[in-house]
Amino acid sequence: MDNTNLKNKTLVVIIITLVTMVLEIWFGIISHSMALTADGFHMGTHALALGITFLICLFAIKFQDKTEKFNALGGYTSAILLGLTSVAIIWESVERFFKPLSISFNDAILVALIGLVVNLVCVLIMGDKHHHDLCDGEHNHQHKQDENLNYKAAYLHILADAFTSILAICALICGKYLGLVFLDPVIGILGGLIIAKWAVGLVISTSKILLDF
Repeated sequence: MDNTNLKNKTLVVIIITLVTMVLEIWFGIISHSMALTADGFHMGTHALALGITFLICLFAIKFQDKTEKFNALGGYTSAILLGLTSVAIIWESVERFFKPLSISFNDAILVALIGLVVNLVCVLIMGDKHHHDLCDGEHNHQHKQDENLNYKAAYLHILADAFTSILAICALICGKYLGLVFLDPVIGILGGLIIAKWAVGLVISTSKILLDF
């Protein structure tokens, strides 16, 4: 995907994310739902990561002779943020084992469903015919010259959010109707580990370009 196309798509996704963030925080405050309010602020961090992608696109378009380096830098920065997200998910999930919290299942399921719908819309907007390669962390030592790692990082951020929403919905439904509350932190840890794998793969891919390996 070329940087001009990526810039336009990323801007649309950022706008959708920011609108969702404002609505969730506002509704969370008036309904006293901490789950909605927290997810609203999470959307803010999501917008920040996409903002990096957008900014890198602007630099890559202006300095076309350094496009590959800029895309790799954007991908690397986003990969670090993705890795920190996975650590936060795992940390919070492990904490839940020792300090279990009472879950408001209806609110939590609503938040997860909103997050899933928004992220699926964003996935469709950002979608690319080569998206099936995006979760393939380790590339054979042959780097594809036309691969936009800035795009890959942005797509992985959206995909990670959609993935965690699906896992959360499954865990919450099992907790509400089957009483399997322990699945919430278990699935949280599983999701965090998978996202960490994606982040590590992206760091490796981008580092090879940044260090001229």
